[in-house]
Amino acid sequence: MFLQRLMVYLSTTCMFCYMIGINLIILIMQYISPSLTKKILLKMGEKTTMTQNPNFKYEDWGQTFGSVSFFKTVSHHMWLSLGQEAFLGGDAPDTPVVNMEGKNASVFKYLKDTRPLVLSFGSCT
Repeated sequence: MFLQRLMVYLSTTCMFCYMIGINLIILIMQYISPSLTKKILLKMGEKTTMTQNPNFKYEDWGQTFGSVSFFKTVSHHMWLSLGQEAFLGGDAPDTPVVNMEGKNASVFKYLKDTRPLVLSFGSCT
């Protein structure tokens, strides 16, 4: 289990370094060739299906890459998810959730409840 945790931390560190590298490259490319940067980001968006929504235009999200806000948001989410890994034979992570009233709650509280989890939080539809 120690080696699994170590691998999670190492892979997260590598992903963080990769994110910094990509962020710097895109930031530099935006100054050198904005049209090439747009083409590359749109190609990246095709892999994540974010360019398939016609209401979600490049002008809405393209300039956020390379910004300090983007870097802070990604770093924050990577930090939050660092300890959220589940391992075979280990304890399940207590992922924080928000209930329908907007209050923070624990998944374990709702798992002990007799109602199904969907009924505790409401339907998505």
